Amino acid sequence: MEEFRWRPEGFECVLSHFEAERLLEAVESGEDRVRVPLDLGREEGSVSVEGDGVRVRGVWVSREELERMVEWEGAYGLSKEGVFRLEIRAEHYYKLLPVRPGEAPTVEIDGIRMHRTKWTDPWTDAGVKVRYARVGAGDRVLDVCTGLGYTAIRAVERGAEVVSVEKDLNVLRLSRANPWSEGLREVRVLVGRAEEVVPEFGRCEFDAVVHDPPRMARAGELYSREFYRELLRVMAPGARLVHYVGAPGSRYRGKDIIRGVARRLAEVGFEVVRVDRKWGLVIAERPSGGGRARGRRSRP
Repeated sequence: MEEFRWRPEGFECVLSHFEAERLLEAVESGEDRVRVPLDLGREEGSVSVEGDGVRVRGVWVSREELERMVEWEGAYGLSKEGVFRLEIRAEHYYKLLPVRPGEAPTVEIDGIRMHRTKWTDPWTDAGVKVRYARVGAGDRVLDVCTGLGYTAIRAVERGAEVVSVEKDLNVLRLSRANPWSEGLREVRVLVGRAEEVVPEFGRCEFDAVVHDPPRMARAGELYSREFYRELLRVMAPGARLVHYVGAPGSRYRGKDIIRGVARRLAEVGFEVVRVDRKWGLVIAERPSGGGRARGRRSRP
C-alpha cells in the first residue's frame, strides 16, 4: 500500500492575496517596513520595502507582481525562482484558498470548498471533530479522508497515533505547500480509496475514528452500510466515531442526509449518541463488550 510522506515544498514563504494587498499599500504609501502575517498566519514578520517592491525572507517581489497577486484570490509560494500560485490543473482544478487573514486555508476543488468557512475556520472545525471523538494521549485514531490533514494534526496534538487515508494525491501535494499542514510529518498517510483501504485493517484496531468524506453526491460509497460495517469492525469496543455529514438541513435527492446517516449507523450496530446539526456531525459509538476495550492510554 502506497504511503504519502509529507515534506515541505521548499518555498521561502507562503502569502495570501490579503498580505499582498497590505504589502502593495506599503509600497504605494512609501513605508520603509511593514509587519504582516507570514506563512498564512502561522507567524508574523517584518517585511522591508525596497524601491518599487518588497523583500520577504530574502525574496524580492515587485510592485507589478504584488498587483497580480491581489487580483487572483489565492495563496502564493515565494522562492528565489519567483512567485507561484498554489494551484493544480489536472482532471479537476485544485486551489489552496485563504478565506480570511491569519486563518488556515481550505482547498477548493472545481470551485467547491472542502471545509466549513462561513462562520468558522478549518482549523477550529477540525478541533471540534477531535474533541467530539474524545481523542486522548495514547489513542490510535483513524482519520478517513485526510484532505489538508487538519483533523489528523489536531489528533496528534492530543497525543494520539494517527493513521489517515486519502485517495486524491493532488490534495496531498497541495498540503506540502501549506504551512498549516506541517504536522502531517507525524501522521501515517495511506494513499487509496477508503472503501478499499479500511478493510485491510484488523478488528478492534482503533480507539477513535473521524470520518470526513466529501458530500454524498461525490462519494456515496462512503455513506453506505457496507462501509459503516467496516468502520464498526476496526473500532475497539467503546470507541467513538465522529462522522461529518454536512450543513444542517442539507438534502440529497430529497432526503435528510443527517437523519439517513444516523439510521444506517444504528442499523449496522453503532449506538448513535448525538447529532449536532450546527457542526453537521453524527456521533456514534461501538457498544462495549468483546474484543480489545478502548482506553490504551490507561494501560501501563
